[in-house]
Amino acid sequence: MNESEENRKNEQIGISLAGAVDLSEMKARASQKAKAEEGGGKEEDFSYCLDVSFASVESYAPASSTYPILLLIYGANDWGFADDLARAVEKENGKLQLLRIDASKDPSQAATVDLASLPALFAMIKGKLLPLFEGPLSMDASQSLQLAQESAEAALEAAAEEGVTGTAPMMGKGEKEEKEPSGENIYSEAEKLASDGKFAQAARAYEKIAQERPQDAQAASKANKAALIARVKEIKDPALARKKAAEDPSDLSSQLEVADLDVYEGHVQDGMERLLDFIANYKDEEGKAKERVLSFISILPSSDPRAKKARMKLANLLY
Repeated sequence: MNESEENRKNEQIGISLAGAVDLSEMKARASQKAKAEEGGGKEEDFSYCLDVSFASVESYAPASSTYPILLLIYGANDWGFADDLARAVEKENGKLQLLRIDASKDPSQAATVDLASLPALFAMIKGKLLPLFEGPLSMDASQSLQLAQESAEAALEAAAEEGVTGTAPMMGKGEKEEKEPSGENIYSEAEKLASDGKFAQAARAYEKIAQERPQDAQAASKANKAALIARVKEIKDPALARKKAAEDPSDLSSQLEVADLDVYEGHVQDGMERLLDFIANYKDEEGKAKERVLSFISILPSSDPRAKKARMKLANLLY
């Protein structure tokens, strides 16, 4: 098996809870009582936490070679710890990302998981899953917060040992979403498609919203994010793509592929600079490099200095 095949095999994230390792002595084998009455608590905004499905987890594996990812699989009674873990991850300001799967809301795949062993927490590093703990939790609020913080620290330590110290992009709910006056989530259909791993379809759904609501910058940003992930999933051999781009800087298709990989893996500046260099040195007759740079800029928060720098450099090159 060559290196490329091995890497792709590692990216096949099989959810197996057997042999998971205890992280804290505070964990006990008892059911956790629900922390709130029916209706739950107020939903919080998290910038580095994504609620995903079993089907879409695999698409995030390549990024774990750049920054560590925590993967939490939890049940209906574990939402309190799920939010505590998100808060702990937020405090790290992009040093890691959290993916959460609510097994109670993903019944088609939940049958593959032993619900009695939830919650289960893993650190995803270089496409591989490192078990942190599994099993019912019995603890008070302060202990839950402490366990969440210890979990984040454990993932960071393990990642540092592997040389994985990049910065995760802000792709969670921390980006304020525009909603209709009624409170209806206008992105619900697109979000469902993305959650199911159907990123190309999600991109089209977000794009439709952007066309109908030209003032909605978030819709355009989300469309570009989903399209980026869809494109990256189509790259069969990232190492080969990078090799081709290095051998022929004038090959636009290779430069576009590698720029996508860079941005997807958290190296946004590198991805934009690659295409800006192409525009400066070669002909971008169809404007593909320019359009891709603009799509990357839209993914960044408007206040991000990288967006301003890239926009100014692009303007200087074109005009």
